[in-house]
Amino acid sequence: MKRILPLALLCGLANSGGSDDAWLTDFKKAAAESKKSGKPILADFTGSDWCGWCKKLDAEVFATDEFQKWAKENVVLLQLDFPRGRKLDDNIVAQNEELKNKYEIKGFPTILFLDHEGNVLGRSGYLAGGPGPWIEKASSEMAARTAAEEETDPWLTDMKAAMDQAKKTKKPILADFTGSDWCGWCIKLKDEVFSTPEFRKWAKENVILLELDYPKNKPQSDELKKQNEELRTKYKIAGYPTVLFLDAKGKVLARSGYKKGGPVAWTEDAAKLIKRGK
Repeated sequence: MKRILPLALLCGLANSGGSDDAWLTDFKKAAAESKKSGKPILADFTGSDWCGWCKKLDAEVFATDEFQKWAKENVVLLQLDFPRGRKLDDNIVAQNEELKNKYEIKGFPTILFLDHEGNVLGRSGYLAGGPGPWIEKASSEMAARTAAEEETDPWLTDMKAAMDQAKKTKKPILADFTGSDWCGWCIKLKDEVFSTPEFRKWAKENVILLELDYPKNKPQSDELKKQNEELRTKYKIAGYPTVLFLDAKGKVLARSGYKKGGPVAWTEDAAKLIKRGK
């Protein structure tokens, strides 16, 4: 599992800590996985080799089958460790210090639940009683995230997840092939249409949103790059922005792009194109 945050350092490092190798140590990777999967990050600020309460939390909760099953289905696991007897990679040390300062962590263990942009959704720590009470508290801490997070970032990035949602909801996929950090017309389309309340209201009721991005400066996982390149080739995308409306099997129903007139004109045209393509 993985995650995201605006950090200027970091590289891909090996997993460590926690009770198994499901735990990431690279915040950037955790953020990317969080965005892709839609799951929040469970960030464990810990002193794994010296903090008594951290060790109790590990043994009584994180090492249990009950927690690991719950975590696999609900969160991206991230360990941010501050050991005294074990040496970490210098990049990880720098990352962890930056995150500790950013979130004003005063003691260990501190558990933060974060969205893929690093916003705090909830907070926890050691709780007596084993995995059951801990999971119950964690779930309640994260519950408030759902509506707000879906409103602020309803876009998926995983084609398979979008197809699954399309099949489940019977809605078409709106696939936006974009160069989000360099393409002027893409940026205009986002600012004038996709970022507006009118569009988001329409999209929530009518489509599954899928962003297929080809940035020049924004980092992406190798897996996401591969997926997007394959989809660009498959659908013969020649320029950006290109918006495809797809059914649950990936068949093209209609094609669009930037259009003047704002969200109402754009969504009215999109509705006609989708209806015509079905």
